[in-house]
Amino acid sequence: MSKICVTGGSGFFGIALVKKLLSLGEQVRVLDREEIDEFLRSNVDFRKVDIRNRDEVISALSGCDLVYHNAAVVPISKAGQDFWDINQKGTENVLEGAIRGGAKRVIHYSTSSSLYGIPDSLPVTEDTPPKPLGDYGKSKYEAEKICRDYRARGLDVSIIRPRTIVGPGRLGIFQILFEWIRKGSPVYLINGGKNRLQLIGLDDLVEVSLLLKDKGDFEDFNIGAEKFTTLREDLEALIKHAGTASRIISFPGFLARPVLAILDILHLSPFVDLHYRTIDKDFYFDISKAKRLLEWQPKESNQDCLIKAYDWYLENSKNIDKNFGTTHRKAVKKGILFLLR
Repeated sequence: MSKICVTGGSGFFGIALVKKLLSLGEQVRVLDREEIDEFLRSNVDFRKVDIRNRDEVISALSGCDLVYHNAAVVPISKAGQDFWDINQKGTENVLEGAIRGGAKRVIHYSTSSSLYGIPDSLPVTEDTPPKPLGDYGKSKYEAEKICRDYRARGLDVSIIRPRTIVGPGRLGIFQILFEWIRKGSPVYLINGGKNRLQLIGLDDLVEVSLLLKDKGDFEDFNIGAEKFTTLREDLEALIKHAGTASRIISFPGFLARPVLAILDILHLSPFVDLHYRTIDKDFYFDISKAKRLLEWQPKESNQDCLIKAYDWYLENSKNIDKNFGTTHRKAVKKGILFLLR
């Protein structure tokens, strides 16, 4: 049986992918610098590895036939140099380990709005020119360039650019939204949320990942939900589902953005430039390439995945501070935003 290796197995998406692979009877090795859940630890070959360490990565990937490269630091971590050491250099280490270890295929998880910035036209396709935002976006863009270098060396690398992933277990910035809704507090949106902002359901992204085991050679894929409305409509549907007194409050962008930028610089807010520069902009993918080449059909709408994530949050809200792993599985520090309640 082939050996499948997953980097970043302690993260929100990594856990879901590993659990699905195990349910299919696959042999899975997980590489992560964080500890993983006890259930996974007893069912996988776990290697505590920091992908910044080239020798450790090369050793841990020996004998892997397929590598899912999901390890990264995300924007709200405000990780500084680690954006480059992990997202860029770490990707190079993983690809080198894969090619030396005899892997037949690597599936690399990139990013979406951080890579494309504020596009000149919509929908965004795989051919839309990148305009990366911030160190996170730039580091992921450089990682993609490294992937193409390894393609030229004969390594079959597929690149997934997922929209924001939402589903059971997702916290991070969404935990603030869910807390506001649970308590019936106002939900604040820059310019009222009249823009169309596509998401991707956790289960749909897992399904794409499984299809890429055997399809999509040397290709890039933009991945997002097929059904979505405006951000305001999607959140109003979530509030209706929650049955609370929350309502949408619009903040004008020309006032909100400078304030949020200052709070970001002072580390008084969890939001980063990606959030306050793009949250009120239309952004959605043309997913026809993935549907055609992978025979993939997304099942979850924006509202479906938001509701699933919110329901999970309600069931686990008393224990969320005990979660370990990467940023999207943790409650975030609200900073001065606690005043908005």
